[in-house]
Amino acid sequence: MKKILVYTAAFLMLGICPPSTLEAARDTLSKGTRSLWDVNIGSARPSDPFSKALAHYAIGVIYDNEGKANQALEEYKKALELDPKISYLHTRLGVDYFLTKDIDAAVDEFKTAKILDPLDTKPRFLLALAYTLQKKLDLAQKEYESIVRISPNDIAALGSLADLLVIQEKIAEALAIYEKLVEKEKNSSLLYFNLGLIYARLDKPGKAIEALNKAVVIEPNYLEALIGLGVLYEMKKDLPNAIIMFERALKADPLDANTYYSLGRVYYEAKKIDDASRQYESLVKLNPKDPEPYIEWAGMYIQDKRPKNAINILNKALSEGIKDVSLYMALGYAYGEDSKNDEAVKFCNLALEMSPADPRVHFQFAVQYDKMKDRQAAQKSLRETIRLDPKFADAYNYLGYMFAEDGVNLDEAVELIKKALELDPENGAYIDSLGWAYFQKGDAAGALTELEKAARSMPDDPEIKGHLKKAREKLKKK
Repeated sequence: MKKILVYTAAFLMLGICPPSTLEAARDTLSKGTRSLWDVNIGSARPSDPFSKALAHYAIGVIYDNEGKANQALEEYKKALELDPKISYLHTRLGVDYFLTKDIDAAVDEFKTAKILDPLDTKPRFLLALAYTLQKKLDLAQKEYESIVRISPNDIAALGSLADLLVIQEKIAEALAIYEKLVEKEKNSSLLYFNLGLIYARLDKPGKAIEALNKAVVIEPNYLEALIGLGVLYEMKKDLPNAIIMFERALKADPLDANTYYSLGRVYYEAKKIDDASRQYESLVKLNPKDPEPYIEWAGMYIQDKRPKNAINILNKALSEGIKDVSLYMALGYAYGEDSKNDEAVKFCNLALEMSPADPRVHFQFAVQYDKMKDRQAAQKSLRETIRLDPKFADAYNYLGYMFAEDGVNLDEAVELIKKALELDPENGAYIDSLGWAYFQKGDAAGALTELEKAARSMPDDPEIKGHLKKAREKLKKK
């Protein structure tokens, strides 16, 4: 009977006691350490501390299996009072402290377990997780490195170490580990996916595409890898392959809204307006009450100089009963582009009624008033935009450029545009505005410097080219 009891206790320790017996076993064991041994061996029960500790440990495992971490904690504590040198008991206690969100206590138990059994990697791994939660990333890294020294082929530790290095922006070190990992685990789509992300972070798109392609060879419907490939191909302007990858992603998950957005965008870049439109049409069917797909769909037609199409799409959103500030603003802009100023102002006012302190709405009014040639009203709206949001760079630039175009308030124009550039220093349109303000002030040399910089930033912009030509002609005359 002694052997049978020991095996039973061992199964309890491992937490694999059949569920139907859990309650009966807990009731029996909870009578006390003595009754555990009384059940089967009567007077032959061992009385050494380890055996008594084992009984409390078994009860703790049962409580853990029932999801009762607090009760399990108490049993493990009782076990450790009897024998404090059982390393796996400290580990188990640490896990339950972890589950009850007492991370500091968990760390102490994992440290103790590590000292008692230096070659056991489990407490080290758990300690690394706890340090990560405490944002002690250097300490977590040391624990993962110690596991790798003990067990160089521990894939979980290597992967966790690499991920931790990525979190710490130690990308090159993470790359070295992932390159080793994929050599060990050539059939892991996840490892190739992570490797691809790291190559992308290091601005190695070719390598990233190669790694992600291996991931989808292993797992053809790997949604994230397919989307990643689509994005990378789009960045390389390889639009046909981008379309293929996004289409495959949609087959893998026909309900993924982000993929519809991506595919619509790429079809539009490829000048396939009808195909792009179909993606947005599918999007609005997924969630007819979401204004965002209607707005993006309409925006595509606005950019294509087809405001009537945009208005029809946005009115579909209205027919669904959607009341949204951004939707009203989009309608205001679309009607303005279609030269229907009364309707444009009507929807701007609806947006203002819904959100009177929204700086975007006041900026929208400024744009509309500018289309209506009402400079004074436009300037008033721009100043209100800046008052509501002192970091609204477009408002500073728009007002400054308006003054520069009109040849008025030129000193203020320069200051406004410089403020916009403080907020967005690399914006080519703002640099052009500053150059034009200098030109209007009579500073052709200063204008040329800024306009040449703007032309380098936006080489195909016709307005910048026109400004640059005038500045050069003026300097030649001088």
